[in-house]
Amino acid sequence: MTDGERTPAISVVVPTHDVVEWVDDCLTSMLDDQDVDLEVVVVDDGSRDGTWERVTARAAADPRVRAFRAPGVGGGQARNFGVEQARGEFLAFADGDDLVPRGAYAAMLASARSSGSDMVVGDFLKFSALQTWSPTERWTGFAERAQGLTLTDRPQLVRNRACWNRLFRTRFWREQAIAYPSVPRSNDIVPMVTALVAARTIDVVPDLVYLYRERPGGTSMTAQASADAAVASYLTQELLCARLLGSYDDDQLAATYWQMVLNADGWVHLRRYARGAQTPGEQSAVPQLLTELLSLRRTYTFSRLRPEKQAVYALGTLGEVELAREVLDAIGDGGTDPVPMDPVRAMRATLAAAGTGLLDERAQRGLAYALVVENVAGRAVPVDEGTAAELVALAAPHTAWFTTSVAPVERPQDRLARAALVAGDAHALREASRGGEPQVVQSLVVGRTAAQVELGLPADLAAGATLELRAYKPGRPETQRPVGRVRRDGERWVARVGASALPSEGTWALELLVTAPDGELQVPLVVQRSAVRLEGGRLGRLTVRGKGTGLVTVTLFRRPSVVRRAVRALRRR
Repeated sequence: MTDGERTPAISVVVPTHDVVEWVDDCLTSMLDDQDVDLEVVVVDDGSRDGTWERVTARAAADPRVRAFRAPGVGGGQARNFGVEQARGEFLAFADGDDLVPRGAYAAMLASARSSGSDMVVGDFLKFSALQTWSPTERWTGFAERAQGLTLTDRPQLVRNRACWNRLFRTRFWREQAIAYPSVPRSNDIVPMVTALVAARTIDVVPDLVYLYRERPGGTSMTAQASADAAVASYLTQELLCARLLGSYDDDQLAATYWQMVLNADGWVHLRRYARGAQTPGEQSAVPQLLTELLSLRRTYTFSRLRPEKQAVYALGTLGEVELAREVLDAIGDGGTDPVPMDPVRAMRATLAAAGTGLLDERAQRGLAYALVVENVAGRAVPVDEGTAAELVALAAPHTAWFTTSVAPVERPQDRLARAALVAGDAHALREASRGGEPQVVQSLVVGRTAAQVELGLPADLAAGATLELRAYKPGRPETQRPVGRVRRDGERWVARVGASALPSEGTWALELLVTAPDGELQVPLVVQRSAVRLEGGRLGRLTVRGKGTGLVTVTLFRRPSVVRRAVRALRRR
């Protein structure tokens, strides 16, 4: 530092790339709304939309803004160059299209000076043109103010690895030689984990310290790599994080980390890989990287995933992109309606996933049941002779998968399909796949704590039969359970379903179980959307969701309890 240069309290490093629409608001949120002594080090990464001109104009008008052209390419090197130029006692990072709430830096600075910690982490929100939401709503890491923590004191801190909702001592950053890698995606997760591991102590402030803008399309710096390159980039960085954290012999930290990877960050990237366009003839690095990452996993955390989810990971290690994509479709990935796989493809996916050794015996049985048994038994059109014969042949070496049900309450058709696969009887398998035609519900009236279903059943279906409603999570028939008896009321058949019959919050689909002297049959229920009516408003325990029109699956949505909603509301505040 030359004579006469001031030492601000905080240097905020801001890489920019084609953010002319937002950079003024970003700079204003730091320069006008923060009651601390700071400088803003803007490093422009090859903008071509007027961003550089806008930034240099602000620098000419405000000496707290220092503008530089990036010496290389990419957000990582831009941040590293900005750190080299920083003169502040503390270091913060922001993106040129985001906002810093009033008082954010003052809250973090006060904590750091009070405690002497190497870094401070705060809460944040994400926002778009249509909504604002809290990614940390269900995390406990930001709920209370704390000082002098280590990572093992607060393992939840590893769930958030963004660089922009925290403050670092500049000396600590430089002494630890922390740097952003030049990779196309996920360039902040290794530096942040490095900092979490290296910090002598860490502070947490519950204050809102950052507003992250979700931009549509692929215009942001982190969205401009191909699916394959982006996932490979992420996996290389995640492997380094896993190895850094592997130095800790702490079960809670390991469980928190692997739950985050397998259910959130890793899952998001794996889905992107499975759904991305693959370049013909190009060898992907993803399968090998994914295999290396999963070799470090905590087995008990992986085994808690749904078998279908475990299968997608397993198929990813084999590079079986199409099969992985079909499994995603079969489980209704992303809230879409499940699309059953071709039965033979489902069996081949099960065999391939089981062959990787990633799935234990329980998961293999669960996968075979979900992808094969329920697939065959739930079809509206029976499988053809060739398909039945091929399924029986493929299942022959693995009949142990089908000897018992994995569902606490089993559909009649599922039981028949299992028995046919165990016996190797293709004809019986075809018979088991003759599912009942969906029955149209005449009306669905949803009150605050109960719903009434009115059916018009054909005489040949209802005569002499016992009728029962069963509910299950869409895409997960193994979760089904009885929720109400169907009784005759004059010319109508009616059933009442109370909220207490649905054991957990979320969406539940309804089906009809018909038990007659000659056997059992379970059939789907559909309803005209116009025949669904809400009574008592939307604040009760039950409601309906979905914007479909015409015939839709009969579903109920159980809301969280009043207590749980109140706790969530308090946390949002």
